[in-house]
Amino acid sequence: MIDGYDLDRDLGAINRALKSDMPEAAIFYCGRALEVTSARAVAALNLDPGNQVFANLDTLERLSCISRPALYLGHALRRLSNDARHILRPLSPHDADFAALCLGPWLNWYMEDYFRGPHAKPADESFGLSTPLSGGTVAKVLSLLRRDTDKDLSGELLGCCDDRVAHLPALSAMVAEQLISCGHADQAQQVLQRALACVPDDIRLNQLFALGLRRAGHPEEAIERLKTLSGKFSEDEETLGITAGALKSWWEGGRGPTTALAQALKLYLKGWQVSRERNLYLGVNAAALMLWQQDTRARALAQRLVEIFAARNAQLARSGVDVDAMRDYYDMVTESEARLLAGEEQSARDLYTKAFLRFEVRKGDIAGSRTQANRSLMQMGLKPL
Repeated sequence: MIDGYDLDRDLGAINRALKSDMPEAAIFYCGRALEVTSARAVAALNLDPGNQVFANLDTLERLSCISRPALYLGHALRRLSNDARHILRPLSPHDADFAALCLGPWLNWYMEDYFRGPHAKPADESFGLSTPLSGGTVAKVLSLLRRDTDKDLSGELLGCCDDRVAHLPALSAMVAEQLISCGHADQAQQVLQRALACVPDDIRLNQLFALGLRRAGHPEEAIERLKTLSGKFSEDEETLGITAGALKSWWEGGRGPTTALAQALKLYLKGWQVSRERNLYLGVNAAALMLWQQDTRARALAQRLVEIFAARNAQLARSGVDVDAMRDYYDMVTESEARLLAGEEQSARDLYTKAFLRFEVRKGDIAGSRTQANRSLMQMGLKPL
């Protein structure tokens, strides 16, 4: 029992659904366990949980209150649950087995490893969930992704990506995200192409493929790919951010229409509003694009973001969280950029430097952050990073 939530009951329901060949039901109950525990994790920080799992995982990530492996597990379960809830694609027993394989280590993270969790070691690390995927290639890839290390594991991951991985879009997406983050966009595209051949309509695979195209210097192809996404999900936070980023890259390359930057700003602002001002990454990108277009609203939005960061950091400090020691790369560079756009140049430079040093393995992410910051600095008549 977790604060009134009967976890054992849902674990029993998952096993019954797996044995009865009801993959959607099994995935639904896995998603419910994720929803409850992710909300409890945010509430334990003295913060208000979001209405959606995505918002809660994003909060935990930005504060580095969740390990990267646990984050991958959470998003994999979230996307599988969305597939089941919104009938986005046919789900197989293979998908349900993978959801069960992910849920065990996710619950282990929450119950035992999370610094504000119950700190209760489970008697069984699989939580009694039985899945044939617990051995073999799929389990090996998941084990690699669960390693909490700064080492680049791209070579080992690529060596394991066979057809069994390609038929699991959630796992293929996890591998691709790791590859993109470490600066291996070309290899990520290979993994994604193989998976898309099996599941062509998967929302996350298409988002990541578009992101890879953008980082490889093909923003127009990225935009065309994003246009194919389901209308129902073409306006969620992730898709809005990726589409806006592709439009921005198209403009930067000098090949897109003259309206590309204005369109990107419109999408960043929409995403910022859709997130109810929770997604600070979308907010800071909107402020940057305002600056680039001499929009006088830029500094006011940036100052609003700086205020949000300050209030949140103070609230966390009061609850005993060492924000400076724990926060994630994107949380650091997003606040850095907000400070820069708000006119706090030196504090922005200091925080950028700290982020680049702490997360030096994330070369692809750092290159993107540096390029954007330097464009804003140029607009302001200041020296580059």
